Amino acid sequence: MEISLVSVFIIIYYFFVFIAFFYILLENKNPLKTQSYLLIIVLIPIIGMLIYLFFGMNYRKTKLFSRKVLADQKIIRLFATKYEEILNRNQKEIREHLNEKWRLPFLAWRNARSPVTINNKVTILQNGEAKFPVLLEKINAAKKFIYLEYYIVEESRIWHEISDLLLKKATQGIEIKIIIDGFGNNLKKKGINQLKKSGIQVYEYNPVRFQLFANRVNYRNHRKIVIIDNEIAFTGGINISDYYINNSLTKRYWRDTHCMIEGEACSILKILFSLNWYFVSGKLLEINDLKIPAQKHFGDTPSLIIGSDPDSDSAYIMETYFQLINSARKEIIIITPYFIPNDSILDALKTSAKSGVKVKLMVPLESDTKFVTEASYTFYGELIENDVEVYIYTKGMIHSKVIVVDREISTIGTANMDYRSFDSNAEVIAMFFYADLANQLVSDFNIDCKNAIKLSYDEWEVRPLASKLIGAFARLLAPLL
Repeated sequence: MEISLVSVFIIIYYFFVFIAFFYILLENKNPLKTQSYLLIIVLIPIIGMLIYLFFGMNYRKTKLFSRKVLADQKIIRLFATKYEEILNRNQKEIREHLNEKWRLPFLAWRNARSPVTINNKVTILQNGEAKFPVLLEKINAAKKFIYLEYYIVEESRIWHEISDLLLKKATQGIEIKIIIDGFGNNLKKKGINQLKKSGIQVYEYNPVRFQLFANRVNYRNHRKIVIIDNEIAFTGGINISDYYINNSLTKRYWRDTHCMIEGEACSILKILFSLNWYFVSGKLLEINDLKIPAQKHFGDTPSLIIGSDPDSDSAYIMETYFQLINSARKEIIIITPYFIPNDSILDALKTSAKSGVKVKLMVPLESDTKFVTEASYTFYGELIENDVEVYIYTKGMIHSKVIVVDREISTIGTANMDYRSFDSNAEVIAMFFYADLANQLVSDFNIDCKNAIKLSYDEWEVRPLASKLIGAFARLLAPLL
């Protein structure tokens, strides 16, 4: 009896499916991800298996990041030993600046590398047209070093403007280090080589090279950080690309939020940069200049920098968001381009709203990923039913990652409200305990509301059947998005 090639293929395929099932059950610690991968393998034969092989296998994460954990611990110990004074700042001073309800949750270090710092000034930069002129000005004024860490760096007019300025600063003897994500950037080798020839050090985070079983889309460096002379830093949602700048050439309006930090918090961002620098280059960054001279006063904005990595022991940013939501007594404002929350965040939002806290969520009408947009829409109905106000931004793409609680505390950063930011990427958020800053972000939110529609349950319910079906399927795969 002859066995056809098709039969042989089917036998081999299901043999690998059988192995994959056991691997998923034994390896994946997240039950929702386990269920999602098992489901996609069953529902979409062959394609589902390929998706898992390319995006789901965790063996590569262990290989990539096991040594990084040890290196991070070494660098943090070095930091703590040399600058114990900064980390153990006088508790009385912090207590004088923090509202009673914020003291206990955030006085302690977050993931052993983030003390609360006081001597800071923060400037909010709305959209690329506000960020880039200031960034270029500060780069041009650099005296010691310039460190850049970005997810997306595109061949674009603004990148050429920045790179030309970096080349100029390199000739002045300024130390320049750049980390670009291996998946997010599309820079030409010629341009990178030109930077390197000038003495600028450029490394890729988790470089992408085609390998059959390579898990390359996961474990990205989603941060956007610039640190200049240990006293000025930038972070937020804005990558380096022309489409973040709204002008006559803009095809789609891009609404985003960034911030410039001047003061002690820059030292903490430098520590986060140093951890990834060692990971990508194998070189230990010199950190002798972390301490701000006592006579330099920048401002009185208590700040906390919270970073997370694919190798983090806990989902630090998700836990911070959860804590903020549960700490609210009056109002929570959340702006995010991608809303695919886990059960903890979803339940926290619904519980807060039902307890009388005014909860407002702003999301784009359409994100830059159709599948993710439809998945996000499936959550809005139950939020609205539980008294959460959902605002759909219609002017263009809203890409800000902002949270404001009780008009007292705010966060600006790189992390979205989704599984990927919580579990798979290197992210950073800056938290500010300053009412004036929080009120400025609330004012900006209210302006954005003029270009948004408050979604009602009936409007959510009558969306097209195709959208409901795509959304239902996408939600099943939410942990993978």
